Amino acid sequence: MVELRTLAYFVTSCRATSFARAADELDIAVSTLSTTLKALGEELGVTLFRRSNNTLYPTEAARTLMRAAEPLLVAETFARRHVAASGETRLRHLVVDVHLTFTIGGVSKALRLAIDRMAVERPDTFVDPQWKDERDFPHVTTIADDWSGLDRSQVTIALSDAAQRKTRHEIVVLSDPWVFALRLPASTRKAPGAAELLSGRIVVPMLAAPLVEQADRYFSRHKITGVRFLNDHPGDLPRTLDDYADAALFVPRSLMSPRLGLSNVVLVNLEHGLTMELVARSAEPNPMTNLFVRHLKRALAAERPGRPERPVVSLRQIHYFNLIHRVRRVSAAARGANISQPALSEQLHKLEKSVGGALFERKGDGVVPTTKGDRFARFATMIEAGSRRLSASDHSATLAQGRRIVVGILPSVNQHGFLVNRIADAAVEIRARYPALKLVFQEAPNGTLQDWVIRGLVGVAVVETALPHMPRLPLGSSEGLAAIAHRSHRLLPGGPVRLADLIQLKLALPTNRFGLRQLLENAAVERDLKIQPVMEIDALPMAVSLLARLPVCTVLPASAVAREIESGDLVAHPIIEPTIARRLYVIYSGERTLSEPERGLVNILRRRLSESQAADQDGADQRRCRD
Repeated sequence: MVELRTLAYFVTSCRATSFARAADELDIAVSTLSTTLKALGEELGVTLFRRSNNTLYPTEAARTLMRAAEPLLVAETFARRHVAASGETRLRHLVVDVHLTFTIGGVSKALRLAIDRMAVERPDTFVDPQWKDERDFPHVTTIADDWSGLDRSQVTIALSDAAQRKTRHEIVVLSDPWVFALRLPASTRKAPGAAELLSGRIVVPMLAAPLVEQADRYFSRHKITGVRFLNDHPGDLPRTLDDYADAALFVPRSLMSPRLGLSNVVLVNLEHGLTMELVARSAEPNPMTNLFVRHLKRALAAERPGRPERPVVSLRQIHYFNLIHRVRRVSAAARGANISQPALSEQLHKLEKSVGGALFERKGDGVVPTTKGDRFARFATMIEAGSRRLSASDHSATLAQGRRIVVGILPSVNQHGFLVNRIADAAVEIRARYPALKLVFQEAPNGTLQDWVIRGLVGVAVVETALPHMPRLPLGSSEGLAAIAHRSHRLLPGGPVRLADLIQLKLALPTNRFGLRQLLENAAVERDLKIQPVMEIDALPMAVSLLARLPVCTVLPASAVAREIESGDLVAHPIIEPTIARRLYVIYSGERTLSEPERGLVNILRRRLSESQAADQDGADQRRCRD
C-alpha cells in the first residue's frame, strides 16, 4: 500500500510552484522528495511528472492520482479532529458535488482550504467532495451508503447557466475574469497588452461546453477572428503553453493558479472584460451548507498558496487498528499482521497519542473499542479500503493513462493500407479487453513521432526505422520497399529494379522526416549513389495520386497500395541490389514503463502483423506451386 505520507508529499508537490518550494514547505530535503516521488511512480507503474520548458509538470496520471489521494488525506485529518472532539459528537456528512473538470487549479485548492476551515470550526461535519465530471477513477471515500443515522446535506458547485433563472438557493461564489496567458522570461519588464496579443495567435483549451460557448460569443461580439479551439485538456496547461509558445491562451483566471509547471506565466486582462461565474446550489440550505459556502467563497477570493499536507497517522497504524478492532484481541491481531505483540502494541500507543486518547479498553479476555475508538473505526476502515483500491492492479492501469492512451502512427496512403488495417484490428481488440479505455491516434512521420514521444504528447508510437537513443520494441514485421508507378507510363520493365537504375528516373519521394526516405538515402550512400527527387511530397495520398498524372514513381512497401496493384492501376517493382526492407518498431519514453493497456496493444499488434505475414507467405508459396 502507498503510505499517506508519500501521498502527502505528492499532493503538496503538485500544488507548489517547484519541487524546491514543496520540499521547503514539507521541511525535507529536495533529494528526499525527488526520491520518494520517483519511487511512488515506479510502485504504481506510471509517469507522474514530465519535463517541459526546464520545469516539471503533473501528467494526466498525476491528476488522476491526486483526485484519488486527496480524499484519503482529508479523511485522516478529519478523523483525528473528530476523535479528539469532546462530548457526544454526532457525525454529519456534507457531500459536495463538483461539476467541473479537475485541473489542480484555484478551485481545487480553495475546496481544500474550505474543508480545512470547516474541520476546525465544525469537527462534527465530514466534507466529502466528489468531482462528478471526472469518472476515470472511482470515488473511494463516500460513506453515506455504509453509515446509518447520518445527518446528510448536499451542495453542488457548478458553472452559472445564464439561460436559466437563478434560484433563491444559488449563490455566486466566484466571479472569475477571463485572461490571456502566456509564458515569458522572468526578466521581462513589461508584458504585451491585450491589443497586441489579439493581433497574434489566440488558442482556447478544451474547456466545458458553457465556457467554450461564452468564449465564442465574446470573439464574435468583438469581431476577433482566427481563434483556435484545441482538444487539449485544461489540466495540461503547462504543456499547452509550450506547444503553442507563439500564442496566447484564453482562459478563466482561476485555471492559472500558481502550481507546478506554471512558472513565468503572465496573465493579461482583456480590454473588454468577460467574467465566468461559479455558483453553489443547495436544494435544502441549512447552517452547515451555508457555513461551507461562506468558507469556499472566502477561499476562492483569498488566492493564498496551498498548505503542505501533514498526515500524522500512518497506514500501517490504521491497518493494525483495523485488525484489533475486528478480532478484539491484540495477540490475535499481531499474529494476523505477522509481527510481535510488543511491536503492534507500540504502534497502537503511538496512534492513540496522535488522536488524543485511548481507542480500546483492555479487558481480561481482550479489548473493546472506546467511544473514540468507534469514531476512529469509521474512518480507518474507509482509508485502508481506499488505499488498497489505489494500489490495486486494475486501478493502477487506470492511473497509468487516466482514461486514454495516445498512439502515434505512420501516415497511410488510404484506409486500405496494410499497416493501418493491422493497427485498426489491434485497436478493436484492446478496446474489447478494456471497454472504458479511450484510444487516441495521431498520424505523423518518423521524426515527428520521436519528438512527440520524448515530449510526452503520445505514449507509444509505431515507426519504421530504429531511432537512436529511444527504447524500442520490434514488431517482427519486415517488408521490402518497391518502386511504385502507374501502368500507363511504362517507366520500367516488369519485375525488380536495381537501386542504381531507380535513381535515374523521376522520383516523387517524401522528405527526410519519413523513415522510408532515410532508408533509401542510407542505401544510396553505401553505394556512392545520390538520390535527387524531382518532387518531395510528405502527403502520401497526394504522391500516389500524382502517379497517374505524371511520369514519376514513388517508393513504398507494396502492401500500402495492394488494392491498386491488384486492380492493375499501379505496378510494383521490388528494389534489389540492395534489397531495402522496412522494419517496424514501437518506441516509448525511457522515463517511464508502459502501462498494461499499452503493453497489451503492442502485443496484439505484433501478433496481428505476424499472422498477416504468415498468411502472405502461404499465399506466395501457393502461387509459386501453381506457376
